[in-house]
Amino acid sequence: MKRIFCMVAVLAVMVVYTACGSGSMGGQVKGDSFVSEGWVGDDIFRVTSTGVPKEGLTNEVQKKGTAQEAALIMAQKRIIEKFVGAKLEGAAGAADYASTGIAVSKELGGMVKGGTIVKTTYDEDCNAEIIYQIESKGLKKRVMGAGDVAK
Repeated sequence: MKRIFCMVAVLAVMVVYTACGSGSMGGQVKGDSFVSEGWVGDDIFRVTSTGVPKEGLTNEVQKKGTAQEAALIMAQKRIIEKFVGAKLEGAAGAADYASTGIAVSKELGGMVKGGTIVKTTYDEDCNAEIIYQIESKGLKKRVMGAGDVAK
């Protein structure tokens, strides 16, 4: 009887030890990291953005779809704002700041719309969070110009 009790006690301690262990054990690969916002090398730029579903929808698929679309639009807007700001800082001597900004927006707009969603997650209310990236050869050099603003 003592033998069985000891065996159960040892198993219970092992279960408690593994269940209550530190959070650093599961799912992590030593040395790997995932950049969710900012530059990933010289050719890729990522942003994280959130979106909420359209009001009045009851279908979960539609809620998730509209939330992801809202997050996508916001991600594209954030990238354009960041890049236009960087290009304007690089061209600080421009006579007309507003028209220069519009020209830069048009130049980058197609590239930004051609980006990809790298990851999408949803919460229990069907709100979406996406990681959106754009990729182009020499992107960082083209965007940064003379200024070092878009970090």
